[in-house]
Amino acid sequence: MRITASPYAKSLYVWDCISAIFFYGGTTPFHSHNTLQLAFDIRNTFKCRAQNMDWGIYKSIIIKENVIHQLDPNGSVQLIIYLDAKSEIAKTIGLKYLSGHDIFSPGIEIEDHAKPGELERCLIEPNAALLERLIHRLLSQLVDCQRSDLNDERIKKVIKLITANGPDMTISRLAKNVFLSESRLRSLFRKAKGVPLHRYIIWNKILLAIGYIINGATVKDAATDCGFTDSSHFHKLLLGMFGVSPSQFIKDNSEKNFRILSPHPMCMESRIFDNEACNVIKTYKM
Repeated sequence: MRITASPYAKSLYVWDCISAIFFYGGTTPFHSHNTLQLAFDIRNTFKCRAQNMDWGIYKSIIIKENVIHQLDPNGSVQLIIYLDAKSEIAKTIGLKYLSGHDIFSPGIEIEDHAKPGELERCLIEPNAALLERLIHRLLSQLVDCQRSDLNDERIKKVIKLITANGPDMTISRLAKNVFLSESRLRSLFRKAKGVPLHRYIIWNKILLAIGYIINGATVKDAATDCGFTDSSHFHKLLLGMFGVSPSQFIKDNSEKNFRILSPHPMCMESRIFDNEACNVIKTYKM
């Protein structure tokens, strides 16, 4: 795949005690935040390590405030959530998961708690209200340990296969993997997820392609590598399903935006360290 300068700019959303951003790109330097940090990969895995620790591979992670760490997006995209460390939700999550830990993986997969099409829409167009609902759903899961409504192990396996194999997975292959007929699988999937299996597969391809574009691929390469016939096919499906063309997506995200959504936005301070994580190079305040 040909990688160019990424046309996508990160938009930082800021509420009163919560901030969020979709993160991508290269490995970060050692850094820390004065906030509790949560990270959820939107479709694959990422890498993270704290100072004096080895790299770990995660789908989701909680990082204690002021912990010096590095993040490697691993060619994927993560939803990063920052919580005011003095807020009740941050204190509750910290007490529950971080006793004796600087970093902890809660084992939560974001796709289990996002409604069909929700992640794609949050990535494709600025939608603070939709993103806020998704964030609160994830926070509720962490605090209350609510079980996912998806209980059929066959459907869980199908979703994992779709996510892991991207453009290569067909309904026929999926049905064989879970020992069901195609018609039975279609029926069970629609009952479990509320959308047709074919549409869900297309949404997954769109999410993968958008992730590639975010990370600097051309629209043409992203389309063909993600299983679309060509860029015109990708254009038609993206426009038809989400009302946004690839070119419009790039245009709308050509500049970095701070979306302040509260009259009393949270205060966040980030520190960048040298390669040995010993000395502070820069300090950023928001």
